[in-house]
Amino acid sequence: MSDTYLHPQLLEFLYTDFFNTTSLSHIFINTIFAMVAAFGFAYPCNPPQKAFIGIILIAGIGYFIRSLLTQSPTFSLAGASFCASLCMGFATMFLAKHKKVPSEIIVFPALLPMFPGSYGYKSILSILTFTQNTDSPEQLGYLLAFFQNITTMLSVSISLVAGALVSFVIFHEQSFMMTRGINRLSIYQVVRDLRKHKNNSRKNK
Repeated sequence: MSDTYLHPQLLEFLYTDFFNTTSLSHIFINTIFAMVAAFGFAYPCNPPQKAFIGIILIAGIGYFIRSLLTQSPTFSLAGASFCASLCMGFATMFLAKHKKVPSEIIVFPALLPMFPGSYGYKSILSILTFTQNTDSPEQLGYLLAFFQNITTMLSVSISLVAGALVSFVIFHEQSFMMTRGINRLSIYQVVRDLRKHKNNSRKNK
């Protein structure tokens, strides 16, 4: 196969957005794959068995929400990822309280299938092709594809982490929940107890 035939196909692949689909059946299939991937990511970490259902459900909910939001012209992939991650964080807090497990062991494996690994792969492929085709007229296209893919990968990754962290900040006390339902003392509780003790000492004097 000649290079003149390969280059346009490669450029088309590098600029392809795999998350842009209007088929509801395709969204459901990808959601199922995301749930299976979340189970695979969680299994080596050996979480409690009662947490597996929560991990699979949260992964499916997050991927489905992001896929629906990306169909709207209002949301970019990064914006849809942030909203989906935020919903995943809130749902995780509810499940963690119900299952009496730390929220981190549910949300982090569920988030992993959401990270845009395809864009990382395409960014590496585009920069390698850019260096190998110094005299090709498509060289600028490979460079632009690299910046587009790496920017998308970083922005989506940051959005996913930020969405989960927002829920942790809002429910900071519950995020320290121990496996058996005993809450650890957070820094906010320590400061509150110290102030209460100080006020009681002043009243006694």
